[in-house]
Formats: sequence, C-alpha cells, structure tokens
Amino acid sequence: MKTALIAIGSELLDGKIIDKNTQYLGKRLTDLGHNLSKVIICGDEKEELTKLIQSLKDYTIFISGGLGPTLDDITKPMLCELFKEELSESEAATQITLTHFERGNRDYDKSVMHYHLMPEGFTPLLNPVGYAPGIYINQDEYEIFSLPGVPAEFQEMLEQSIFPVWFEDQNDRFIKNVIVKTWKVPESKIFHELAPNLWKRLEEFGTVSSLPHSGGVDIGVKLNAKSKEQLLADEKEVLKLINSTPIKDYIWHIGPELLEEVIVLKAKEKGLTIGFSESCTGGLLASRITDISGSSSVFWGSVVSYSNEVKMKSLNVSEQTLKDYGAVSEQTAFEMAQGARKHLEVDIAVSTTGIAGPGGATPGKPVGTVGIGVSTKYKTESKIYHFRGNRLSLKQRFSQAALFKMLEAIIEA
Repeated sequence: MKTALIAIGSELLDGKIIDKNTQYLGKRLTDLGHNLSKVIICGDEKEELTKLIQSLKDYTIFISGGLGPTLDDITKPMLCELFKEELSESEAATQITLTHFERGNRDYDKSVMHYHLMPEGFTPLLNPVGYAPGIYINQDEYEIFSLPGVPAEFQEMLEQSIFPVWFEDQNDRFIKNVIVKTWKVPESKIFHELAPNLWKRLEEFGTVSSLPHSGGVDIGVKLNAKSKEQLLADEKEVLKLINSTPIKDYIWHIGPELLEEVIVLKAKEKGLTIGFSESCTGGLLASRITDISGSSSVFWGSVVSYSNEVKMKSLNVSEQTLKDYGAVSEQTAFEMAQGARKHLEVDIAVSTTGIAGPGGATPGKPVGTVGIGVSTKYKTESKIYHFRGNRLSLKQRFSQAALFKMLEAIIEA
C-alpha cells in the first residue's frame, strides 16, 4: 500500500510555521508496518490541490489543513468539485460538531460556520481535540483522509479516529523496528571502516536505515516476520550481528527512546538526582528533560546563569576565574557544575557555557565554542568543545553534547 500526505497551507511555503505532521505520520505509519511514500506541500489553491489529488489515485491520501472556517480553507469546496457533490448538512457531522462545541462551552451558529456541512456520501471523522470534523472518502479509485492541520488535532485524530479502524488487522502483523543508537563515531567510519559488510548482512533480515545526528548515528532494521517467534528470533540475530562488530563499543542504547528518556530511565534505576547550570543553552537542557513524563522523580532543577553576576551569586563561580579565563572556559564550566551540584543538592550536575553567535566570538574562542562541566560526589571535570552552525542549531548541539555527558556520568555512577 502506498500512502501520501498533502500538507495544505501557504504559511508552510512561506516558512511561517513548521510542518510537524509529516514527521508524526511517517513515524506512526512505519510503526504500523507501512511507509509514507510521498509528501507534498500545497498552497491554498483549489486548482493545484485538485491536480495533486488526481495524480495520486494509486495512493491512500492524507490531507492536513484547509478545514477551518475562513476563506483560505479550501478542502471541502475542492472535494465537492472533484467528486461533483453538493455541500449539504450532514446529520452525523452536525452531531459531531455540536458535541465539540458543547465540550468547549461554546454556542454553534450554523449561519456563520460550516462544520456541519459535508459533501454528499462522505464520512465525518471525530476530532477529539478541535472543532472541525475530519472527512473520509473511499470512492472512484480514491481513498482520502482529510484532517485539520493543527498538529495536536491531526495527531489525536490519527490515533483515535483512523488507525484503530484502518489498521484493525495489525494484530496479524509481526513488525518491529530494531534501532541501535551509537555515539562518538561518524556514519562513514561505521559502514566503511568498522563494519564494511554490515549493511548487506543486515538486509538479509529487513530494510536497513542509518540516521546520523548530532553526537551519533541510529542504525535501524525494519523486521517483518510471519510469526511472533520468528520476529523475536530475527531481532536476536540482528543484535548479535551488530555486537559481533567493533560497533559494539559505541552503542549507548538499543530502542527508539530519546536521549533524555534514557537519562531519566537510568537515573531512576540508580536512584540518582540530576540538575543543570546553563548559560548558553538558556534552559534548553531543563526543557528537554522535563518533556519526559516522570522526570520529576530525578530532576531537581536548573540554574540559568546567563550573566556573570548570577554565575557568581547562585553558583559560587569565582570572580577571579571569570577575569582570568572568561565565562567561556574550562575553569568556569568546572565551577558552574560544582556550584550547581551543591546549590541544587543533586547527585550529578552538568554545566554549559558557550558562544552561540552570531556575535560574541573572541580570539581563540570562535562561535560554536562551549565549555561543558560534570560534577558528581566523586569528581568534577570540564572540557571545551567546538561545533558549527547557526545560533539555534548550536544551542541544540550544545544541549546534545551536555546530555551525553550527563548519561556518561549516570552510567559511571
């Protein structure tokens, strides 16, 4: 089965908003044993959207956006024209709409809004989060799911209104993505030096993928077996094969979990508390950790010490250290980590102090320079690292490097 996503919205093409629905749909389809074959971003133009849908007759089509109450919401009028149907009041759509508005304690005015209207013969889909019902069409060689573009609505509709029905036969499928996460080694070294034959050998078990990112590479193998027993056996063989190569020394996790999820999990397992002192990352480390459910059991807090005054007053960084070495230095990162551990009363603290740019560079300290410190009850250490990128990408890379240092400290504790 081939699937395609058409993301509607001129604001997507203008760069005003980011399309988060592609990532979510692609991942969930993969989890369910399918692939997102094609993604197209379309402006708010009925003619263009019609041509795109006509070109995708062989696909199951997902449409995101264009179902709101404003003039640029073109999906319903386009579907009416394409299928030569009239837009009329639907009893099912009306019931769904009234339920949505009652949930939000709002009155629904049929003379102003058109959520209760539906092309003849189309099925309205429950929207558990927003007001606009989705639309399902399965006729004339087309299968189309039309959903709101708001990510929270799009995602909840997939999970509650579409996947449980559309993939009701998934219990008969035995599919798994085996993901091996590595660090401190580039993709080219993995597949050309450490294990040059690994890719071909892994292909004997399933579809192989490699995802390089800041700090490491995720190696994936999509297994598709005829039985649960075969799936488990294939997974065991894949892991055995990878662990038979030098790559085993660079593996930090097996599974789809994010770095911050693994940190919270392992800190829980060891009964450790953690915290941060952040300058250049501005609270990003704390944000990433607190994105994880259950992080409150291990995460005590973060001191965002952007100014030197806060570094001195809250973290006990020496004024002389700042004068002699500067805020971006091994010495300052060392004292920030040590100060955070004592101030927050945690087992492990990690610090970041760097230059995200575009300004702020000094001789010997270019944009992308970051000092990262780690303090435990056994030792405190720090080091300077260098990265490339713009301000936002550098903050992300700084945070990734710091979280890897936190993971290392937890593993060693």
